[in-house]
Amino acid sequence: SSHFTLHELDSGIYAAIATDGGAAICNAGLIDLGGQVLVFDTFLTPQAAADLCRSAVELFGHAPQLVINSHYHNDHIWGNQAFPEDTQIISTARTRQLIVDEGGEELRYYAANAAAKLADLRLQYDQAQDEAQRQGLSMWLGYYSGLVEALPTLSVRLPNLTFTDRLTLHGSQRSAELLTFDGAHTQSDTVLHLPQAGILFMSDLLFVGCHPYLADGDPLQLRQALEDALCLDATRFVPGHGSLGAPDDLRLLIAYIDDCLHIAQQLTSQGAVSDEQLAGLSVGERFAHWQLPQFFQANLRFMCQYVTSSAK
Repeated sequence: SSHFTLHELDSGIYAAIATDGGAAICNAGLIDLGGQVLVFDTFLTPQAAADLCRSAVELFGHAPQLVINSHYHNDHIWGNQAFPEDTQIISTARTRQLIVDEGGEELRYYAANAAAKLADLRLQYDQAQDEAQRQGLSMWLGYYSGLVEALPTLSVRLPNLTFTDRLTLHGSQRSAELLTFDGAHTQSDTVLHLPQAGILFMSDLLFVGCHPYLADGDPLQLRQALEDALCLDATRFVPGHGSLGAPDDLRLLIAYIDDCLHIAQQLTSQGAVSDEQLAGLSVGERFAHWQLPQFFQANLRFMCQYVTSSAK
């Protein structure tokens, strides 16, 4: 697929890692439980998800019967409609409600603005001065060009099965555990644990080699979720964005959260924080090579608000 590359992690277990410039945007999982094929997250667009469905047929002989939506953000769920009508789509009850509350409004926003945003991004790309700038724009070009292609027929397909805290799916070859973390990346986040293989699909609780998006959750809850994930029986971690991860990648993200929190505490101790102050800050050397650098200032702005509100 032009949208992702498949990485075999174990027999019957694949990570679909999004390709920059494609219309997947997030990473996904494709798992043969034995008798049932499961998809973890469905990408931003139906065209990327359709390729994932075809991959399942080629690898396992039939389309997925189970789909997991890890959380409500559009880049993880708008591919739902590409799967057969009898596919069971599973999420937490809170995630389903967030899709209901946010989905229609978000779809209307992109229908009205995606084409103009794509034109602006193409102009920025053409005027970029170096390869680093172009690389930074490539993901967003894929994002908006994928949406412009998908929007004429895009609809928000809701999960039809929900759970609250934990759900185990049993197949003849393996079991998959769905574990929830509330308030970490969003109000409700689900990870997929394959204990026999030592693999954890973490969705956006983990970003590898790129700045995370912190502003829709609680950074201390996210930090605790990462600590809890390190205590699970897993050695390989599939992030929501970025390359395949290892335990040190979780520890590095914990350090990133701590650094952002420390900077925010220093800034807010001196009074109100201006956009000019934030714009003058640079990320630490450990994170200087990370992609999605525009999230750094947004994360700091959110952290400053978080520290200020926590002090009241």
